[in-house]
Amino acid sequence: MRILAVEDNQDMRNLLEEYLRTQDHEYVRTAASGKEALEVIHSAPVIFDCLLLDIQMPEMSGVELIPHIRQIDGYEFVPIIMLTGVKNSESIAKSFVAGAWDYIIKPFEFFDLEARIHGAEMRNAEFVRHLKRPHESPNQENFDVLKELALDRPMSPSELSESGLVPQDAFENCIMRMQSEFGGGMQIAVIVLQNFADVLSQVPQDQRVEFSVGLARRLTDALSSLNLIVTYRSNGTFAALKTQSTLNIADVVKNAVQTSPEAACHRDIVVNVDYCRTKAFSTSGDTIVMLDQLAKRLSSVTV
Repeated sequence: MRILAVEDNQDMRNLLEEYLRTQDHEYVRTAASGKEALEVIHSAPVIFDCLLLDIQMPEMSGVELIPHIRQIDGYEFVPIIMLTGVKNSESIAKSFVAGAWDYIIKPFEFFDLEARIHGAEMRNAEFVRHLKRPHESPNQENFDVLKELALDRPMSPSELSESGLVPQDAFENCIMRMQSEFGGGMQIAVIVLQNFADVLSQVPQDQRVEFSVGLARRLTDALSSLNLIVTYRSNGTFAALKTQSTLNIADVVKNAVQTSPEAACHRDIVVNVDYCRTKAFSTSGDTIVMLDQLAKRLSSVTV
């Protein structure tokens, strides 16, 4: 793996570099700040496979650095793992909304870090497979939407609230980190745009991705100010991780979708929203099954 570790503490930076080199990673570099990290990325002879970012750094935080990285060609989907001493749900949420793929809280065990890096390696391999043979992807519609959003998302730190959807694996990682750090189940909103497939079939084929992206952008823009982590599953179904259990987002979601230019052209879109709670320390597989069951029920609601 080709890894860049960004850490302002020199002792930690040296420790990370030494450890990563002992693991025989192909190419390891470090940086002490966000500015230096961008310089290293631009001057490196290769694209890094994984980035480790501290959050609390002078001048530019790790969260602020993420959108700058995402605008660099080749870095739209590179896994970014936050490696930080900041332990609160708001920071975790903002990191994932900004584009982080995983989150590790200091102090940590190095075997845990290596496990996450290995996960990033597997994710990269799967991403390359989808690029080379996209017809084999079970979620091709989702993949296209995520790709377009990543390329289209705003890239300045001041526009983090408009960062769009997060990939499904990052969404699942966020749930796991929230549960492991704070315990208990997590509340998730499932948003179903009923009749989405029928509506999409009426859109010219060369405009379908743009249509889906526009509708998704409208939805994520509406929810981003609430620090909700939103992912797209398939067939007009979204999931949003709620960091405030009392927050009712149904009206926000319906207003965002029904007032969008896309919905204005296709009045058949009906929005259904419901909530579920994961069990404490449930697996991502359990969560996916629960989301799919709820989405199926919402899709069958008689309008």
